[in-house]
Amino acid sequence: MTAASAVSNLLFSAPFAADHELIKHFVAIVIFMFLPYCQLAGANVTVDIFTEGMGDTAKALMAAFASLLAIAFSLLLLRQMYLGLIDYRQYVEITPVLKLPLWTAFPPILVSLALLFIAACLTFADAIRAMRGRPSWFGPAAAEEEGA
Repeated sequence: MTAASAVSNLLFSAPFAADHELIKHFVAIVIFMFLPYCQLAGANVTVDIFTEGMGDTAKALMAAFASLLAIAFSLLLLRQMYLGLIDYRQYVEITPVLKLPLWTAFPPILVSLALLFIAACLTFADAIRAMRGRPSWFGPAAAEEEGA
């Protein structure tokens, strides 16, 4: 959108009105939409240097702990964002140029946080499976099984 607005400005001297408002709105939504995927793919920030020498059970225990933190994080954010939605609906705030209500970003964010909660529960169950010596549903081992 930014590039299209810049090209429109160069060619027609008419950039898109308030493209920055839409970009801020959609980037916030997209960031939250990637959280469930990152949880399932194990793409969150990790420090491999600490887990490098650990055995599989210890790594699974760390993964279970990380999943529990993700569950708590998702529930906290889900609650706070829901309260934010209620406030923004009650005291409507809009963007200056497009008059886009800010609360419109909240519903897809809430859905993404609910999916993050589900993903964290699944990765927690997967870590428990790994501690019991069962194959993983997610992660590199599962990807190798699919390729075989």
